[in-house]
Amino acid sequence: MHESHNLTKVYICAYFLNQGALGTCFGQKPLTSPVQYFLGEDLEIFILSPDGGKFKAIKENPNVCLLVNADYLSYKIKGVQVFGTAKTSIEDETLYDEAMMFLTDPNIIDIEMEELKVIKIVPQEIVYLDAFKDENRTKQIIENGHIRDKDEDILLY
Repeated sequence: MHESHNLTKVYICAYFLNQGALGTCFGQKPLTSPVQYFLGEDLEIFILSPDGGKFKAIKENPNVCLLVNADYLSYKIKGVQVFGTAKTSIEDETLYDEAMMFLTDPNIIDIEMEELKVIKIVPQEIVYLDAFKDENRTKQIIENGHIRDKDEDILLY
């Protein structure tokens, strides 16, 4: 596993509570859904959820963004944006068994397993920002196994 993958696993797992907001788009309408997630191999992200709008959106457009962040305090923020492509267990029934291989905390599930569907996100780019300590707004970009810094004023998203 690349150094950047280990670094990102620390950011996602250690600093955050496995909760975030999943951004999707259905037609011309952007949607955001609160989700709980856990990591698989190579930073793949699994989300267990009852059926809903996010599944319809992913079927139409598999490009997603998962935002995980700490509290936003006076422009000080720590967070991760994971941009990637998603697929669901509605289209690929094997995802349920794959997700169960990586589920280490059964408390992440608060409803009956039979009612849950799986979303799997394969990251394309991960953006990390920690502006809590010194208010430095430089973002760290992890893409294709490489880490680079990018100042916020020239980052396009």
